[in-house]
Amino acid sequence: MKKIVLLFLLITNGFYYLLSDEAIKSIERINQIGSYLSSDGLEGRFIGSEGNFKAGEFIIDYFREIGLKPFNNSFKNEFLYSAGLSLDQSSFVSFKYTVQKPGLPPEMWKTLERRWTAGTDWLPVGFSSDGEVSGPLVFAGYGVTAKEINYDDYEGIDVKGKIVIVFVDSAEHLPKQERFIPYSTRRYKAQNAKEHGAAAIIFIKTQSDSANVFQPLSHDPNKNLGIIAIQANRTQIATFFPKNLNLYPVEMEMNQTKKPKSFEIPHTSVTINVKTNTIEKTVFNVMGYVPGTDPSKANEYLVVGAHFDHIGWGEYNSKYKGRQKMIHNGADDNASGVSGLIELAVRISEKPLRRPVFFVAFNGEEIGQIGSEKFIQTSPVSVDKLIFMMNLDMIGRLKDNKINIFGYATADYFPNMIDSLAALDSINVLRSADGYGPSDHSSFYGKNIPVLFLFTGVHLDYHTPYDDWDKINVQGILKVMRFSEAILRSIGDAETRPVFRKVIQDRGASYQPTERGYPRAWFGIIPAFEDNEAGLKVNGLTPGSPAEKYGIKAEDILTAINSENINNLGDFNAILGKYSPGEEINVTILREGKKMNIKLVLSSR
Repeated sequence: MKKIVLLFLLITNGFYYLLSDEAIKSIERINQIGSYLSSDGLEGRFIGSEGNFKAGEFIIDYFREIGLKPFNNSFKNEFLYSAGLSLDQSSFVSFKYTVQKPGLPPEMWKTLERRWTAGTDWLPVGFSSDGEVSGPLVFAGYGVTAKEINYDDYEGIDVKGKIVIVFVDSAEHLPKQERFIPYSTRRYKAQNAKEHGAAAIIFIKTQSDSANVFQPLSHDPNKNLGIIAIQANRTQIATFFPKNLNLYPVEMEMNQTKKPKSFEIPHTSVTINVKTNTIEKTVFNVMGYVPGTDPSKANEYLVVGAHFDHIGWGEYNSKYKGRQKMIHNGADDNASGVSGLIELAVRISEKPLRRPVFFVAFNGEEIGQIGSEKFIQTSPVSVDKLIFMMNLDMIGRLKDNKINIFGYATADYFPNMIDSLAALDSINVLRSADGYGPSDHSSFYGKNIPVLFLFTGVHLDYHTPYDDWDKINVQGILKVMRFSEAILRSIGDAETRPVFRKVIQDRGASYQPTERGYPRAWFGIIPAFEDNEAGLKVNGLTPGSPAEKYGIKAEDILTAINSENINNLGDFNAILGKYSPGEEINVTILREGKKMNIKLVLSSR
């Protein structure tokens, strides 16, 4: 009965051939692995979490069960990562303020000092720089500069060298004023304050029951803004506001008039000293291998990798903006890749290659490919013996037999090999020559190792709580695995090893090839990842994005921004990284072969 059901499912999804017992077992195995890894019980597998450790132990059990061999008697490739922050006892916040005495000259007014208590009155934000600053206090409203809505909290005030106080909403990322949604993140507000010359920023919440509740101090992988940032007890900070500009009435006035009301707080200065200590935690990649059959190739290792971590409850890089915290299960990203990794390991262990193969489930990819970088640094064999790396990341949404392949030009014979193997199984390959990209293959390509990165495309569920296993095309994963196995056998059994080739692309000075995050200005397209001679093709649009608002359409090809040419996604990100939310740009596109120009105002995520 189970076989009949599986056969029916395959037919309804467009696969019109009978399945062997082996194929049915593969589908069952992929379903079992992927559904467990993306279950609520693992709580999104954020690196260092209990769910992350459970996922790693589950993969170890599978590696052991299918006959992979441990290296140096262990399936664990352990490493330390920065799991959190603690506030050093030397940190402090101290105010100096002058008490005005009516009837007395200013020189007779009394100057007092008040020192705040950490954890009760204040706490740093995770991305705060360490250091000490002093300066006058300035209230800067919501901390927003937005040309597109004709609003600027910094207009008419000088904050250079000063400390700004800025509102964040009690429900993070959902301001009470809808127009501020694109400008709601603390990171944007801090960046904007820095660009206006502020020495530090103090976040306070808008009036609510949780106005004095702090966001926990946690490690931010992108601690690189270069500004001291703290959060403050609203009740305590309000005591420094002048009587004619009390905090709550000012907030109500701003909300009613929809206009900024920024001002310097007179006779008050603050010194902020932040020193944080990193809390390190031991985590691990999972690593096993299949020996080769040819002794003459024993020192030529292939690596197949897929990361098993995800973003937990949305701790990092979530695209979800709801008020209620939700688990981000990461079914496609990357339970799909791990299920494919194990399926491929089963096939290779049953019929080994001439060359040995490492199968590695990487940890920490979501916070910057740290697991794959640690694997390179602590490789059980010298790096020059690693001759190829295949990366499986987000392979669960196959549609129209389209598989994106990055790195097809990173070795001499890859293009011909990929084309010929794709033709055998009716695969429509979307090719990108570059070996860089925001996933684990970049760590290997940076060491002059040929790479191929397979994935089935980005979708609107990416990094949201809606990336669940019931949306996964399991039959598609099976097809990707057949194709991956063919590639792996072609390389692993070849007489000669692949010869590395560096792909030369002009990306501009600001491009960071292994950067996981996004440009600070939001454009809002779902890109096509294949190389296109005309420019960057748009596969889809993010709802509510500037691209959608100003008329970009799916199938458009972006060719330039403000006369800077776009040849690929790297160019697009590098150019976009030069602009800030609120800036207007001129986008040149090709639509059905016709050149068009669209003026578009960028916003913040």
